[in-house]
Amino acid sequence: MTSLITWRPLETLWDWDVDENFAGFMEPMGTKSVPWAPRVESFRKNGSYVIKVDLPGVEAKDIQVTVENGCLTIKGERKMDKEVKNKDLLRREVFYGSFERSIAVPEDLKVEEMKAKYHDGVLEISAPVEEPVQPKKIEVEAEKS
Repeated sequence: MTSLITWRPLETLWDWDVDENFAGFMEPMGTKSVPWAPRVESFRKNGSYVIKVDLPGVEAKDIQVTVENGCLTIKGERKMDKEVKNKDLLRREVFYGSFERSIAVPEDLKVEEMKAKYHDGVLEISAPVEEPVQPKKIEVEAEKS
């Protein structure tokens, strides 16, 4: 087994990692928009494929779900509370703004029966899974001459 790893001299590694990762570190809190993506889990249960997406603080009207060519896409936006001013803000660990998350879904989904429910900050998308075609044994009859 072989693997290729790009070699970077120490000074290049330092410049690349630290500068990029801490580019907005000294900016005042709340002035930089950070892209975010919600956490997702998927599983099969009772003949259905289920996807759960954590979206606390997002309103149902701000969520869009589409499925196309075996790919499920969830788009939306978590809006910042306009009551809180940046000068009053003590800590912000919650990401705001638009998000988009795409995941591959199994080919055996009945997409036309897909449903989405939103409750307590969790989006649950489910679709029945087509039953796999069971192999059928066919008897071969021998012709009598």
